[in-house]
Amino acid sequence: MEGSTGVRAPSDPVYALIAVVSTGAAALEGPPVLPVLVCLVLALVPWLLVAAGADLPLALFAVLAVAPVVPVVAWSGVGSALFLTVAAAARVATRTDRRGLLAATTAAAVAVPFTPFAGLLPPGTGEAERGAGSLYFAFGTVLGVLVGVLLHRAAVLTDDLRVAQERLAEAAARQERQRIARDVHDLVAHSLTVVVLHVGGARRVLRRDPGAAEGALEEAERVCRESLDGIRGVVGLLRSGQDERPVVSLDLAELVDGYRAAGLPVGLHTTGSTEALPLVVRVTLHRVVQEALANAARHADGAPVQVRVAVDDGGVEARVRNDLPDTDPPGTGPAGGGHGGFGLVGLRERVASLGGELTWGPEDGAWGVRCVLPRHAGDRAVPAAAAGGQA
Repeated sequence: MEGSTGVRAPSDPVYALIAVVSTGAAALEGPPVLPVLVCLVLALVPWLLVAAGADLPLALFAVLAVAPVVPVVAWSGVGSALFLTVAAAARVATRTDRRGLLAATTAAAVAVPFTPFAGLLPPGTGEAERGAGSLYFAFGTVLGVLVGVLLHRAAVLTDDLRVAQERLAEAAARQERQRIARDVHDLVAHSLTVVVLHVGGARRVLRRDPGAAEGALEEAERVCRESLDGIRGVVGLLRSGQDERPVVSLDLAELVDGYRAAGLPVGLHTTGSTEALPLVVRVTLHRVVQEALANAARHADGAPVQVRVAVDDGGVEARVRNDLPDTDPPGTGPAGGGHGGFGLVGLRERVASLGGELTWGPEDGAWGVRCVLPRHAGDRAVPAAAAGGQA
């Protein structure tokens, strides 16, 4: 088939070469009488025409290529001539659908006994010889049709497979772009939140403690530089198309210490070790806690935050809870309807893909984020590597 890859039907020049070789073999095998030679030459004509680029209708080609072979086979059972019938039937079968194939085969089977070539049989040809020739012809036709159908189906399946692979590649590329967009969002949101905390702290102590203010600004500068390096790394992965993604520290204590150093009153309580969890679970857990802390710092600045992580044989559960400031109307807390929900919404899809659950909302005057991840997340790719600087 045109444009297909993998298994393909032979081209017309290849078919023509098979016909030429078969014709020569039949001429050498058969009796050296003029009618046989004439029939073989006539059987070769349509092959030469299609090899030269002529666009013969399939029905016409089938009649011209097969009809001259009938008297040759019936004359003395020349077996080599059967290859002409097989090749002709195969060519027709690979170039039409099943309905057209049945119609063409039926028409040829009905038309051949009435062709003028049947009159070339010698007068003494008996019924047994005619019957043997008919059987040879039927065998060659059926064999050629079967070969053609198999080649046609293989070509169709190959094309379908190619289309499916292209669609799969497009879907993978689209999913990768979405993953990188989430990575950039998570990285920038976390880094800018920490920078804002440091800059705000520096502004508050600038007059009474310039040294502390300078230290806070230096820390903000460090976070900015690490964030830029992380963004460059993500963009570099996008350009290179590579799958390897550097994973920096996934230590939750280090993450919490960074926010605590920036002025956010946050505590961490861990039960069990996250080190034994699959990497995909650890990365996702780190991203969820990171996003929850960033939202708490933006929307409840100064409110105490508690992070609780419990690991057991079934998996891990993380809870991030902070008091809501009195000025926040309903729905505008961390990851609420008004602000900050984009990151957690994307993370909820990621958690769900691992068989987990991510929820958030008000809890008795506080705002809570709860994430549950199973230990056995399956053989999955690491969703989003924790790239970027940690404060």
